[in-house]
Amino acid sequence: MLSSALVVLLLVSAFALSVGATTTSDDAISTLAIERVETPSVDRTWSDISPIYQDEWHDPAEVDEEIELIHSTVPELVDIEVIGESYQGRNITCIRITNELNTEQKAKTQVVAHHHAREQITVELSLRFIIYLLNNYGENETITEYVDTQEIYVIPTLNPDGLERVVNEEDYWLRKNLRPYDDDGDGLFDEDPWDDADGDGYVSGFDVYTKTGPGGAPEFQYTYYEGIDDDGDGLFNEDYIGLVDLNRNYATGWGSGSSSSDVRSQVYRGPTAFSEPETQAYRDWTNQHKFAMVYSLHSGINCTYFPTDYYGNWYEGLLYNRVVQDFATMYPVGFNEFYGFTAQTSSGQYDKPQLASAPSGMWGAWMYVERGTTLPITFEVYHNGSADAPSTYTDIVDNSTHLIQEWHEIYGYFTPDDAYIENLWQYYIPAFDYLLEMTPRLDATLGVASDATQQGAEMSLSVSINCLSPRLGTEDGIELRGEDGTLLHSWGALDVRNSHILPITVTLPVNLNETGYILRLGNEYSGYTQFLLTSGTSSTTLDLLLPAIIIVTLVAVVIVVYYVKVYGKTH
Repeated sequence: MLSSALVVLLLVSAFALSVGATTTSDDAISTLAIERVETPSVDRTWSDISPIYQDEWHDPAEVDEEIELIHSTVPELVDIEVIGESYQGRNITCIRITNELNTEQKAKTQVVAHHHAREQITVELSLRFIIYLLNNYGENETITEYVDTQEIYVIPTLNPDGLERVVNEEDYWLRKNLRPYDDDGDGLFDEDPWDDADGDGYVSGFDVYTKTGPGGAPEFQYTYYEGIDDDGDGLFNEDYIGLVDLNRNYATGWGSGSSSSDVRSQVYRGPTAFSEPETQAYRDWTNQHKFAMVYSLHSGINCTYFPTDYYGNWYEGLLYNRVVQDFATMYPVGFNEFYGFTAQTSSGQYDKPQLASAPSGMWGAWMYVERGTTLPITFEVYHNGSADAPSTYTDIVDNSTHLIQEWHEIYGYFTPDDAYIENLWQYYIPAFDYLLEMTPRLDATLGVASDATQQGAEMSLSVSINCLSPRLGTEDGIELRGEDGTLLHSWGALDVRNSHILPITVTLPVNLNETGYILRLGNEYSGYTQFLLTSGTSSTTLDLLLPAIIIVTLVAVVIVVYYVKVYGKTH
């Protein structure tokens, strides 16, 4: 019996050795693996940031100081790019906030502020938006996720020359840029602007009305402004400061609608579309990016304007109505009073809104038509209703033919007192969170359905793609590209909260037994998600049989030991 056990043990050992001897690398079993490339969040090492100039208006130099502080404090999340210069040579700066550990293109969104000089509250809100993102990163899970997965661009002022004059010269009427113009043809430029003639700290406007007869309602004719004869020519205010309305200088609809060819008009559109260095800089920078949703910040009313076609209809009526209703959940229904949303019907629907005018060289229409931005919102963030009260008007002339009323509430009309800047920012935080939430991003996974590893082989993948935005789809089709840009597969655009779950077959561009390979899934609107394809070759026939060989060998050893103990003493 002992000899039989020894024979079994020897046979098992011989079998194992013969398998090992005959197993070669050709018997290796390739295994294909795919995993999403994850980028960790940035480790927070900074304390909360506060503005250098808290509760006061920033001039351009102070804006630059704030930007430098922000960048030097959190360089891991902040990039600075000077996209151009104003007419007077001031920088137009764009700040990008994103997790820079992830160098792949992400979903993009944008806030551009301050087309109009007197709307300086928009500069303050844009700076606080940047600080809000940085102070909440690493503390607030949602904000951290937005910064990790999006590229958030902020341009605090598109009109820095106008900002300089409004803040430091207190020219609260100034709307346009500071390109000089000889209005009166005397060879001098901007030498006779509006002035505070009575020294009360404000330049008054005077509305002139004519009366058509006894009991007839006055008809508005024009407005003139307080001033003095600065150049001694016997006239006053004939050569004032400011020329082009930057928000009438874009190409789409330029020269039509609510713009003017009169250089003295507040909505003068300029000699040509993009005639101004400020709009040229913005155009050239924006042409390098694709955005699904953006804000342009303004003041003077509380409203969200959307672009319209040449018939005055919203380009995306259903979407824009839904967005207005979203804003009604964040703010009083009267916030969008311009659109007539004064009450809800019994069915919960809002009254039909009044629509804005046709394209007039305005930012929103250009973003929609030329840049493919589905949701460009002209976001009006402040209106002082008390500045419209009848008590703010004083009758200067009231006779049988004319009525002239003085109005001097310009300071508070477009901008609150500086003590209320922070309160206004707190009020608008939900709207800025909304911008980030609506930006379309992808939640995607790839799975391997075959083990093809050789270059040129057909590889089967299972794909799951979900668009995360509650209001916006992916705008363009979804692409699967290789790390070298090779297009491997494509799908149509995803709708809101829609998903694709489907198998695909792609041709491998490399031999995975020799190198790993990066796949990129997404598009320029939603950003791209990276996946790493790898192949392992560690499993062989011997690897698979080895557990069974060990078990059999152990059994044989036990048998031998047993027989030695039992029979060794008696034989």
